Amino acid sequence: MSEDVAKPPAVERGSWIRIGPMRIRGYVFDVRPDGALSVGYYQNGTKPIGEEVVWDGSQWTFKYEGPCGSYLTGWEAEIVKRGPRG
Repeated sequence: MSEDVAKPPAVERGSWIRIGPMRIRGYVFDVRPDGALSVGYYQNGTKPIGEEVVWDGSQWTFKYEGPCGSYLTGWEAEIVKRGPRG
């Protein structure tokens, strides 16, 4: 694998990314110093969830397996529910 493939794409707070093979839309709330992202996504079209994702060399994936996110509330939930515009 070349270095370029393994290197994550540049991502900024406030942008939308795709997560995992299902290509879930996630809103970036924070970029961590270790390269992980704190994102929010709309789980099953019913629950706004916050979770961390990491770059696996080809795509953003959830940092932990199994249920480990937390419910979003307030303005964070509203951003995720509204989804990307344009």
